[in-house]
Amino acid sequence: MSSASRLLFCGGTPRGLAVLKRLVADGAPLVGVYAFEQDAHEHHRVEEQIHQLAAEADVPCRTVRKIGPEEERQILEELQPDLALVIGWRTMIPMSVIDAAPLGWIGAHDSLLPRGRGFAPTNWAVILGHDAGGVTLMHLAAGVDDGDIVDQRRIPLGPRATAPELYDAVTDATVELVADHLPALLAGAAPRTAQRHEDATYFCARTPEDGEIDWHAPTATIDRLVRGLTYPYPGAWTTLHGQRLGIWEAEPATPSVRYEGAVPGRVVARHDDGGVDVLTGDGVLRLRNVGDHDSRVPAANALRSVKETLGR
Repeated sequence: MSSASRLLFCGGTPRGLAVLKRLVADGAPLVGVYAFEQDAHEHHRVEEQIHQLAAEADVPCRTVRKIGPEEERQILEELQPDLALVIGWRTMIPMSVIDAAPLGWIGAHDSLLPRGRGFAPTNWAVILGHDAGGVTLMHLAAGVDDGDIVDQRRIPLGPRATAPELYDAVTDATVELVADHLPALLAGAAPRTAQRHEDATYFCARTPEDGEIDWHAPTATIDRLVRGLTYPYPGAWTTLHGQRLGIWEAEPATPSVRYEGAVPGRVVARHDDGGVDVLTGDGVLRLRNVGDHDSRVPAANALRSVKETLGR
């Protein structure tokens, strides 16, 4: 790729790393890289890999949590990008630097905007049972995920889709979108379609505590929560004898025994394959793998009695 335009990359997470790999491989005109400083609980850390890629491309790189005054000075006075790409970044970019780039700042959001602005769209899409996820390449603007759209990719979700599977598909789609449109973006000729703001919806931020299972909820709801938060995400969880227990894999038990006298959260069966059946608000969920984030075991290894009740 050859261009006189100067490109700045700001990114983190495995998706940002994948995009940067493609940029370096394609010979994009990078003048600087900022690696996002990830949260302490995140196991898939990529800051060092981003630094290594930047070093191999002979491009200066810094790890930061946000574009603050020092980064703003460096961008405006030293790097002077014509175009910036922001992939896997979680803090707001100052309008002062966005406005200074002649070709703008381009970001990727994990939903089909204007639906699903805000936080954790990949997890929410699975938790809420959407029939599709997606990714949108867009121009950054002053609001949250409300900039003009460059292009989108729709990713259908099957009935047993998990958030990690959707994330992998979103990553591949993001790399394709950037590769497809970067020449036009660098030339100032990329598509630009305004969002229908009246159709916008938002996802709120999630914390690990939000993954607590309510065993009175329907089986399908709990099943989606488990699939939407499974490893490497923080995980759906419950308590056993007052101790936290992660639920990493589960499925509705079919056919399930019908209980008239039901105690949601009660273990009702253990199986030779390691599965354990637990009552929900309307049926039975079969647990497959449980444990903490780094030590997942068959459910029957942790739940040994039909007298045990989860969530107490």
